[in-house]
Amino acid sequence: MAEQESLTELTELLDQIHARGNLEHSLLLGYYGGGNYGDELLLEILANLLASRGIQDATITYQDPKNYTAFHHDFGYKLAHMHDKKALLGAVLKNKTIIVGGGGLWGRDFNFNMLLLSLMLFASRWLLRKKVYLLGVGYYRSTSWLGHFGAFLAGKSANATLARDQETLTNFRKVSKHTFLSRDIAWYVKDVDATAYTKDVAKLDKKLKVRGKTLFFTLRKLEGYYSLIGECLAQNQDKPAMAGLLVPRKVRPDGFQLLRGWQLHNKNLQIFDLESNPLGLFYFFRKHRDNLAVIGPQYHIIITAHLSGVPFMPIVYDNKVTELLRQIKDPRDPLPVQELDQKDLQEFIDDFYDDFYKKGSG
Repeated sequence: MAEQESLTELTELLDQIHARGNLEHSLLLGYYGGGNYGDELLLEILANLLASRGIQDATITYQDPKNYTAFHHDFGYKLAHMHDKKALLGAVLKNKTIIVGGGGLWGRDFNFNMLLLSLMLFASRWLLRKKVYLLGVGYYRSTSWLGHFGAFLAGKSANATLARDQETLTNFRKVSKHTFLSRDIAWYVKDVDATAYTKDVAKLDKKLKVRGKTLFFTLRKLEGYYSLIGECLAQNQDKPAMAGLLVPRKVRPDGFQLLRGWQLHNKNLQIFDLESNPLGLFYFFRKHRDNLAVIGPQYHIIITAHLSGVPFMPIVYDNKVTELLRQIKDPRDPLPVQELDQKDLQEFIDDFYDDFYKKGSG
C-alpha cells in the first residue's frame, strides 16, 4: 500500500487485504468481552464488515465467550477465550492474519494486558511471520511509559496502521512509516444494515421509555463527576431523564447502586446498564434523536450521539476525546471534566429545551 498522508478508508484496506487472500483465517483482537459499550460496538461493526465481504473463517478473541450472544449477533465466527493462554496461542498459530480492531489501547487506560497484547503482536509478526494490521486504533500522550513501550512494539509489528486521529498518526509515525490517517471504526456504522437490529432496538424501547424530551446521562468514575450529575438530576426533577452505566452492572456494582439511590430521590429517572447489543443502543439513539440529549464523557457515547444527530456536551477527560471533537469539527470549546460545573450543565439543558440545537446553532 502506497504511503500517503490523506485519510485512508478502513473499507478500502479490508478490500486490499481480501484481494491478497489474507482476510480469511483472520484473528480479531481487541478489548472485547468486558461489556464496555465502545469496545463491543467496534467488534460488532468490524464483524459486520467482514461478513459483508463473505469472510467465513475468522476467530474473535473474547474475555468470556459464554457472554458473547448477550452483546452480539452470531456471524458464524469462532470464539477464543482471551484469558485461556492455550486457546489464545492456538488461535494465533492457526490464523494467518491478526487484526487489532479499534480502541484507544495505547492511552490513559493502558494496562498490563495491553502490554501482553503488544508483545504478542511483535512475536506474531517477527517470529511467526503473521500479517498484522492495526485498524482505527488510538495512541496518546496520556499513556504511561509502559504504554509508549507497548505502542512501539505494536507499531513495529504492523504491516499497516490506520490511526483514528491526528495525534495517533503523529505518535505511530515515529515508530513506523506504514501508518495512515483514518478514523474510528464507529464511523463505519454507515456500512451496516440497520434493519438487522430492529429487534435489538425494540428490546431497548421496552426497557427505556422515551416520552418527549429526555436527558441521557452516562457515568464514568472520574473525580467529582458523580456528585455533579447527582446535583444536576436534583435540580431538574421536572424533566424526564435516563442515567446509566455503559458496562454491565456486574462490572460496576458500585455504580449501579449509586444509580438506584438516585432513582429513589428522582421519580423522573430511568436507570440502565449495558446488557444488549451495542448497535441496538446506537440505533435507539438514531430513532429518538429528536428527543434525546447526551451528557457523558465517554468517547464512544459522544461519537454515537454525533453520528445519530443527538445533541451532546463536549466533555473531555482524555486526549482522545479532544481529538474526536477536532475531527468532527465541533465549534464549541471542549469542557475538561475537572473544570465542569453546574452552570455548564444547566446551560446545555436549557438550550436543549429551548430547541437551540434544532435551530442548527449547536
